[in-house]
Amino acid sequence: MVFRRRPFQPGVFLAAAGIAALIMVTIVAVPQWLAQRARLDVLRLHVAEVAQLAASTVDGDLHRQLLDPANYSPELHDRALEPLVRFHSAIPDAFYVYTMVDRQGETFFVLDTSASPALTTHHKLRASAYMERFRLRAEYTSDWLLQLSSGQTWVTPTFQLDDYGYFLTGHAPIRDGQGRYSGFVGVDFDLGYYLAQEKRFRNIGIGSLAAVALVALLIGFLVARYHFDLQHQMRRHYDSSIRDELTGLLNRRGALDAVSRMLTDPHSAHAALLVDIDGLKSINDTRGHAAGDAAITRLAATIRATVRGDDIAARIGGDEFLIVAPRCNEQAAAKIAAQVINDLTIPAGNEPACSVSVGISIETGTADFDGMYRRADEALYRAKAEGKNRSVVYGRDNREA
Repeated sequence: MVFRRRPFQPGVFLAAAGIAALIMVTIVAVPQWLAQRARLDVLRLHVAEVAQLAASTVDGDLHRQLLDPANYSPELHDRALEPLVRFHSAIPDAFYVYTMVDRQGETFFVLDTSASPALTTHHKLRASAYMERFRLRAEYTSDWLLQLSSGQTWVTPTFQLDDYGYFLTGHAPIRDGQGRYSGFVGVDFDLGYYLAQEKRFRNIGIGSLAAVALVALLIGFLVARYHFDLQHQMRRHYDSSIRDELTGLLNRRGALDAVSRMLTDPHSAHAALLVDIDGLKSINDTRGHAAGDAAITRLAATIRATVRGDDIAARIGGDEFLIVAPRCNEQAAAKIAAQVINDLTIPAGNEPACSVSVGISIETGTADFDGMYRRADEALYRAKAEGKNRSVVYGRDNREA
């Protein structure tokens, strides 16, 4: 069995593949994006809770004393730092744990757990000194200090990059025994583990998008093939609707459509030849309808072999055929008619000879199908009246009604 490759329209393929990709990317990418946002929100909530726990471990009264450098002493500093160190040692995900104070929009370190030798951590940390100024990068500027002073816990909206890597930081206000705002605690979380997890999700997402692209291309191919098959079937049905079943030539409908498109050139002459089998009824009555059909198919074959490449040939009635030849003068049309008449007068195999009559109409300029047909039909009537088996050109001895 030989399979013929069926082409399809690239535009249909690209449009179908693009629409399928858009829909599937939306179905795949949007949930992944929402899931990523949800994971970040859960992480930020966890960081906020840890920061609040850290703030609750700080002695607010001791911390308030340390806010004034005049009250500083190593003993006071170590007493205030000790519970925060124990807290930090118990939180392996915490990178830095510290406290700060806000002075007219500028922040200074007060306590830093990395300064204590009692801290248990696997991170290599650099301790910040007491009242060392903290400089926030310009791209991270926000109203965080205002929120903390109003008693809110603040977590960075997204990751922040410093000299030690990517962090997500939570801050919670510290209160003394009288409920006064006494600075705030900060907890920096190292996001190495989180980013590694997100990388795995990202790889899954990339794989999903690659699969979506392949599926979209497959859908585009299938839609394009279906579109081609549908167009092919429609064309086949249309072709069958304009073709004569017995001869394969155009029928009247097909001829009308083809001629209407052809006769739009006003600068050339066109010839219409109306061919009719002489005595087809007699053939059917004496030799049967099979013989009549054989005469019709033989005439169709003769016409098909005679006409030029751009000529139109059609069977428009039981024994009536039409040839429309563009850019054809009277002499060329008479030559076509003579060849059809002569070929049919010679017996072919078991088929006896038969005769035909031809009416010719020469149209100059833009013509219409009905007028062309009517004039050719008048010429055909004249050929029949003059003895059949001949051709007559309309207009020599005819006058239009």
